[in-house]
Amino acid sequence: MDKYRRSYHEGLLHWIWETLHFDYQNLHTSHGEVIKIHQPGTYNQSDGPDFKNAEISIGKLRWFGDVEIHWKFADWHAHGHQNDPNFGNVVLHVVFDETTKTIHRKNGGSIPTLCLSSFISKPLQSFLEHYFSNPQLPCAGHLSFISEKAFERQLEKAHKEYFEQKVDDLLEFYDPALPPAKAWQKMFTIALFDGLGIAHNRAPMQKLAHELLPRLKEISSAQELRKQAIAISEIKADNPANSSWKHKGCRPGNHPLPRIQQAADCLWHIGNLPFEQWLKDDPKVLWKELTNSITISPSLGRERSAILFGTVFLPALYSLGNLFLSERIKSRAWDLWRTHRVPLPPSLLKLLENTSLPPSLYSNTLGTVFQLREYCRPKQCQNCKVFKSAISS
Repeated sequence: MDKYRRSYHEGLLHWIWETLHFDYQNLHTSHGEVIKIHQPGTYNQSDGPDFKNAEISIGKLRWFGDVEIHWKFADWHAHGHQNDPNFGNVVLHVVFDETTKTIHRKNGGSIPTLCLSSFISKPLQSFLEHYFSNPQLPCAGHLSFISEKAFERQLEKAHKEYFEQKVDDLLEFYDPALPPAKAWQKMFTIALFDGLGIAHNRAPMQKLAHELLPRLKEISSAQELRKQAIAISEIKADNPANSSWKHKGCRPGNHPLPRIQQAADCLWHIGNLPFEQWLKDDPKVLWKELTNSITISPSLGRERSAILFGTVFLPALYSLGNLFLSERIKSRAWDLWRTHRVPLPPSLLKLLENTSLPPSLYSNTLGTVFQLREYCRPKQCQNCKVFKSAISS
């Protein structure tokens, strides 16, 4: 998908077409021919027209072919479809804006055009007009209100999806060649190093974890492990210009040297804690003992500790429950995630400041991170309960 097409987020138009979210009983082309949709087609996730194998009557003829959808009529030529043989079977061009012009396939045949804006509800049309202007947050500053209840439901959905994603992400670090207990400890350790490396040093922190883990059994103290970690990382090497560690843009507390030592202390604690305690002890107690094992200064910090508890430890604990078939552990991890609160940085929340929503609704839940990243910034409105509430009002 080319840059121009991505910038206009045609996924919302695709959703409207696929779900027939318009007055499909009274359609006509820009030249007045009656349109009947028997089958809107199958969404095409590869190159070529947006929908394949559609079945549509136009005037007295029944067509079997493809449908291409754009915001503007001119997009057909802007994307070069008139010279692309992949678009030779398009039977209908669907656009949002009004037009009476005609487009052609590469072979010269003309293609009828349907203007959607004439057949959609006023709330949806109003939303789309604002959406097309490409604002940072389409539902802010334009709608007369945003249903607070709808946003709350959407945030609950995003919060759950974020947890599921974090659980799935851990599989990247799971080593099935190891016994389950060792595999889980390794997975948790690498995920913790990764979390301590956010945002600029995730890859070198993961690499360091992989290199330290096999050496753990040969090391006699946390202090020795810290020294090994610093040596292996080469963070104090004479030629820092060739280092993979990033310092620029890091706040002082997030510089790699203290994070490396904090990670080493965590690894020492994980490696020496009897495994049955992970299965039996209260998760909050386990986490407190882990963070208290960090004896260097600066310490982990309350904010980073709260983030790692939610994004690393609770998903790891849930995975532990999966691994050992313990519904008790899984249920406890999920309950803690559901109620976990983390003060989010104000810079992250700027998009939501333009809404009438009270900050208390979104400013301290990790689901907000997922909502902004997966829904708001990429403008995946068609999957959001707020959008669906707004267009049905």
